[in-house]
Amino acid sequence: MRRVMRSSGDLIADRRHQYGLALAEDGDFNAAADLFEQALERAPTWADAWVALGRARCEAHDPAGAAAAFREALRCDPADILGASLELTRLDASVEIDAAPLAYVKGLFNSYAEDFDQALVERLAYATPQKLSAMVSEMGGAAPRHFPRVLDLGCGTGLSGEAFVTSAGWLEGVDLADAMVAAARNKGVYDALACSDIMSFLGETEHTYDLIVAADVFIYFGDLKHLFAAASAKLAPGALFAFSVERSEEADVTLRDSLRFAHSAGYVAAALSAAGLELANMEEAVLRKDRGADVEGLLVVAKKPAEALESVAQEAQTDQTVSLDKLN
Repeated sequence: MRRVMRSSGDLIADRRHQYGLALAEDGDFNAAADLFEQALERAPTWADAWVALGRARCEAHDPAGAAAAFREALRCDPADILGASLELTRLDASVEIDAAPLAYVKGLFNSYAEDFDQALVERLAYATPQKLSAMVSEMGGAAPRHFPRVLDLGCGTGLSGEAFVTSAGWLEGVDLADAMVAAARNKGVYDALACSDIMSFLGETEHTYDLIVAADVFIYFGDLKHLFAAASAKLAPGALFAFSVERSEEADVTLRDSLRFAHSAGYVAAALSAAGLELANMEEAVLRKDRGADVEGLLVVAKKPAEALESVAQEAQTDQTVSLDKLN
């Protein structure tokens, strides 16, 4: 799955860019870089060519030149629809980023929407939603567990919705990419859908949920602490939080060549604890294929402690006792 190239508005620049991409595909990165530079002589504010140049220079072992190209891409496109800031972070340790740019994620998944299900399920052997659903079901014992209100974060085309709909009384989905939301709506498994980034949605929704699901969503977030805290605030006492992450063995948080974040088991557990959530289960699993190789990940189920629910019941009992004392 690839993004559609955005035109520079100059036919010759576009053609040189395309020739450069073909050379890069063949492994001739120096020649590709030369063509991207020629394209930029005609279209100096074309972010697509700057990003392509940065990638070619990186492959040609010119990290300083690559970083300069990515900085130019950011100057030309501050919204960063091509993820130049992610590329730059991998080259310059002084540049830090906590999450993938919203414009990048939105553009990426809008371009994927048309054949997303087929690509993931058939070509990449994707079954994370089903695996998470099985983990959640196992926590219910012999009887299937029912959740009155379920939220699917980063719902995409609705693959998680299909996996959880039978256990949900009310199923709500949210995704940043409008094309993904449209595809999810066509499946008819959601009671409500919203087109929004998930941090904004969690901050604005008035509902609490008995289960929040996020399959292959947190790979676009480096810092999970704020995200977990926002999700925890919307979980009812005793509710579950089920999600996947790519597994890092190198550091707590790693930005991979794929421009996706990976997290260590220890980091995930600590972030959950900091958000007031209890780790109920964590399993290693293959999330999908990527260029023929297995993508190793973690499947996680956490729980919102029920103490808050018990405290409310105790307060209600106290209020009732006080009221009876006044009557007597």
